[in-house]
Amino acid sequence: MEIQQVASVSQTEFKLDPNMKLGPVCLRTNNLESMLGFYENDLGLRVIQVQQNLTALGCSKTKEPILILNHDEKALSQPADAAGLYHFALLVPDRQGLAAAYLSLGNKGIVFDGYADHQVSEALYLTDPDGNGIEIYSDRPKSEWKFEEDGEVEMATLPLDLDSLVKELPRGSDAKLTTLVEETRVGHIHLKVTDLQRSMRFYTDILGMEVMRYLGSAAFLSTGRYHHHIGMNTWESLGGPPAQKTCVGLEYFSINIPETNFNELSSMLGIGLDQYDGYKQFFASDPDDISIVFRTS
Repeated sequence: MEIQQVASVSQTEFKLDPNMKLGPVCLRTNNLESMLGFYENDLGLRVIQVQQNLTALGCSKTKEPILILNHDEKALSQPADAAGLYHFALLVPDRQGLAAAYLSLGNKGIVFDGYADHQVSEALYLTDPDGNGIEIYSDRPKSEWKFEEDGEVEMATLPLDLDSLVKELPRGSDAKLTTLVEETRVGHIHLKVTDLQRSMRFYTDILGMEVMRYLGSAAFLSTGRYHHHIGMNTWESLGGPPAQKTCVGLEYFSINIPETNFNELSSMLGIGLDQYDGYKQFFASDPDDISIVFRTS
């Protein structure tokens, strides 16, 4: 796997396709058994492929993985101030799916880190055994999103109306609930970065993403006017070390784009391609050495 640093590429006219979607997130772990127990038993994912030290998990009927676990027995603990993963976010298709996740996880004794109404979405927060943050969320209809005069989307962190959420499900349905319904996918990724302005320049100037919300110490970027595909903040990591390749945590996240857009980007960056399970792909890294795999969708 050859990963190339592309943070020094100058501003271009390239833009990620507005129909791009995030693909699987890969996490490095030194405790595969514990992580599999959590993601299979609690979140309800299933193993769909094992290849050497990589275990891919997805929803029960899909071949496309949501999560890949890279087992590295020698992986060290992650420094608290290092760049890397803040959380990865699993998008369920509707509010009923979010209610099912809330009740199913609660019935299994999972302790949530929090709940939030972000105006554009509603979210549950939890942590896996390695300390990786997870958000499970559903979007509000885009027609209900509000935009400010400068084009930024209105987002906030408000209390989630859990009583209203639970009412989305018929009474007595808890016993048959599935934590993550079939259409669940990675909706966005939220990163810890060490220099917010530098990271914003990379994702906007090189990848052509648009800043949808800027909060001084955090920013939310997307294509196609989505509220965000990439979140980033310096709340714990300002001035810290880059992503640690020998530590537990984020190995890479992936972006699936149409082939013409993919070819344009790889040509612009001058990065060679490889093949994986029928996909063309290449690896690159952002200014904090966070790895990204770009794949044909």
